[in-house]
Amino acid sequence: MLRITQNQHAAGAMSYYSTADYYSEGQELTGYWRGEAARRLGLTGEIRKADWDALCQNEHPQTHNQLTPRTKSNRTVGYDFNFHVPKSVSLLYAATKDERLLEAFRDSVQATMEVIESEMRTRVRLQGKNEDRITGNAAWGEFVHLTSRPVGGIPDPHLHAHCFVFSATFDKQEERWKAGQFRELKRDAGYFEALFHARLADRLSRLGLPITRTKKSWELAGINREFIEKFSRRTTEITEEIKEKEQEKGPLSVEEKAEIGARTRSRKQKDLPFSELQSTWRSWMTGEERDALVDLERKLGGEAEPRDEGAAGKALDHAISHAFERKSVVPERQVLAHALRQGVGQASVEEVLREAAASDLIVGDRDGRRMATTRNVLLEEVKVVNFARSGRGVCDRFAAPDRPFERHWLNDDQKQAVRHVLGSRDRVTVVRGAAGVGKTTLMQEVVAAIEQEGTKVYAFAPSAAASRGVLRSEGFAADTVARLLVDEKLQAEMAGQLIWVDEAGLMGTRTMAQVFDLAEKLDARVLLTGDRRQHGSVERGAALRLLEEEAGLKPAEVKQIQRQQGEYKEAVKALSEGRAGEGFDRLDKLGWVKEVPEDDRYQVLASDYVSAVASGKTALVVSPTHAEAQRIDHHIREELRQANVLGTDERTFTVLQNSFMTEAERSDKLNYHYGDVLQYHQNAKGHVRGDRLAVAPGVNLPVDQAARFQVFRTKELKLAPGDVIRITHNGKTADDQHRLDNGALYRIKNFDQEGNIVLHNGWLVAKDFGHVDHGYVVTSHSSQGRTVDQVFIGQSSASFPATSREQFYVSCSRARDRVTVYTDDRESLRARIERGDDRLTATEFVNGPVHRQMVANRQRPERSLTRVREREERTYE
Repeated sequence: MLRITQNQHAAGAMSYYSTADYYSEGQELTGYWRGEAARRLGLTGEIRKADWDALCQNEHPQTHNQLTPRTKSNRTVGYDFNFHVPKSVSLLYAATKDERLLEAFRDSVQATMEVIESEMRTRVRLQGKNEDRITGNAAWGEFVHLTSRPVGGIPDPHLHAHCFVFSATFDKQEERWKAGQFRELKRDAGYFEALFHARLADRLSRLGLPITRTKKSWELAGINREFIEKFSRRTTEITEEIKEKEQEKGPLSVEEKAEIGARTRSRKQKDLPFSELQSTWRSWMTGEERDALVDLERKLGGEAEPRDEGAAGKALDHAISHAFERKSVVPERQVLAHALRQGVGQASVEEVLREAAASDLIVGDRDGRRMATTRNVLLEEVKVVNFARSGRGVCDRFAAPDRPFERHWLNDDQKQAVRHVLGSRDRVTVVRGAAGVGKTTLMQEVVAAIEQEGTKVYAFAPSAAASRGVLRSEGFAADTVARLLVDEKLQAEMAGQLIWVDEAGLMGTRTMAQVFDLAEKLDARVLLTGDRRQHGSVERGAALRLLEEEAGLKPAEVKQIQRQQGEYKEAVKALSEGRAGEGFDRLDKLGWVKEVPEDDRYQVLASDYVSAVASGKTALVVSPTHAEAQRIDHHIREELRQANVLGTDERTFTVLQNSFMTEAERSDKLNYHYGDVLQYHQNAKGHVRGDRLAVAPGVNLPVDQAARFQVFRTKELKLAPGDVIRITHNGKTADDQHRLDNGALYRIKNFDQEGNIVLHNGWLVAKDFGHVDHGYVVTSHSSQGRTVDQVFIGQSSASFPATSREQFYVSCSRARDRVTVYTDDRESLRARIERGDDRLTATEFVNGPVHRQMVANRQRPERSLTRVREREERTYE
């Protein structure tokens, strides 16, 4: 593990990293200076307290002059890069004190820190510049510790190193010391962690120790989970405290969990010699555990175990599959880090990087960061673009665009869009419309006109809620895109007809390519309606934007909002046009943005929601993250219970939560837990659609069929009569007579004698159906396509990482009458929603920083890709 922690207090750094505090009775080793900047300052060898204190106070340790230009009370003193070995390595070192283990650890830390040092930056502000420059030098103190913080007065074995990097680097161009910039280093922490672990595992493997990969890291083979947990008492202490707090107040944020760790930390016991600790630890071990360590000690220094020669290639393939399932362009180091973790103990760092250099990855700089896509992802986009471009102007009009309107009440925007579609001669036609502009209404006119001319329109949408919910409620016989792609009987009816996909912005490039392949096969045309400023697809790609900007399709655009009125309408209009700050300010001026302290916020929101529902309003609560949604849900149910809306017959059900694992993750047995449930969505050998398989000891996991099932985690859910539930996966009622669509909401009437759920409409949901949750709070993704009277948005700073311009726009545009935003930081929320979540397509990436020649060679992707590969310089050192 690698943790990076900022230190902004000189006094704290001086006291914590002093020689007196960090050298005692063999539990810690002497600190040493490391780094080119340290050598430039005349600092080598063992750390002296006077030198350490000088740097903490921003003084040159030799001259005691001020080192960097600014010395403020709250300046960043430096960052602690904290490296931890797997627990099994700590146990083996504690039992043996074998210096080869310590040497392998220190060398792995040093090699990683040298990579980090090579990327040290400083800010450049001279001559009107506003940028960062790589200096490539840093000064840090390395302190190796052998134990953890004590629990019950006794620490556990825990080999780790603190590398405290001072915020001082020498800028050779300006010939002066300046503050370091750590943002990019912190951003790439996952890559540096993977580098460290790959190097350490490789070193230990070559020493003869067997390595076994785990879900998140690795361990020495032969040390079982119970043994590891026995000597992870500090982790257990923190975990139990977190569980207790979460039972009381719901899921905790990362900051809240960190606070618990800091609050429960005990001071190290300096009066316990390491030899005495060894005796204590040995007394805690069973005979089998002691034997396991003895067995590893015998192997230490022996012949290395055979390796899989193809491990590096397999690891990279896995990483590429995982990284590009949901994104077209990702940071190159994200791919490399995953490959290093996947190949740990079998492939060295150098082998993985060589494999990456020879792969189909296309890499280049984008806004100062090394990014990557793949040849296959790029060709998939080229295929989509080419289908749409080659189909421009080749078809007959659907109908006369100047025909009389049956729905004369349509506004000018809607009428223009209708004319655009009816007069289109393109194979692919696009209608773009903001939320609440009446796209579905104008499509009623379009469909009627086209079908009068003899072409049948088949309606689809990416989600069940949009297709079987919204579209069917408007009179369209709609279904999901997923059914379109697998139902051969339905496909046979569609030859020469029109495929209409609503909410097309939720469709990724891969699915769009599949729809276009089907249209080609059926000689059918395609009509896409949607809004690219709302949420994009879960899978990779921004297909609508790609078609407009690369294929040259000119969409009809509907802008006139009808769902909202007055100032609320103006606020949503600003949000729909990307002017997030203005939209926020308009909502704030209406008094609809409430800044409420932590202790009261969810209670206030819950009370307002329950009052709205009690007054007969339809209402929806939206939160960007599941964690905050669970907190809000807890308070809403308490309010409903106090209002006697919920019955007293509360029961506990085991329900299923989608793990959202990628196909690559599902193909790896290490990612499964006992109790997980596999549910097939496609027929496979030995299984039919709908089959379930519970993960248990002795169960053979069919990971070779990973493309045909999803993995669900189980949790307990309390339900009572009066509760609103949300269906979380498509299914059917207990009698198999009614469809239960993903996203649909129902109210519970009671429970029957067998414990099944009886809904208010009389339908019966089997007690083991599993795909239900409370229906009071949804994420903004789930809210897209819904319309209610009032919306309540819970968006605290805990959800800011999931906050974006698109998310806020979707959340705020669901209501007809009013939206209320509840936050703990109004100013920061406004700043966060200014940031877009625009997905970079492979085509945009390649046309930009990698090589602009793709623009001229779109019809010859193979040749242009070859040229890109020939000219792209890669640096993997």
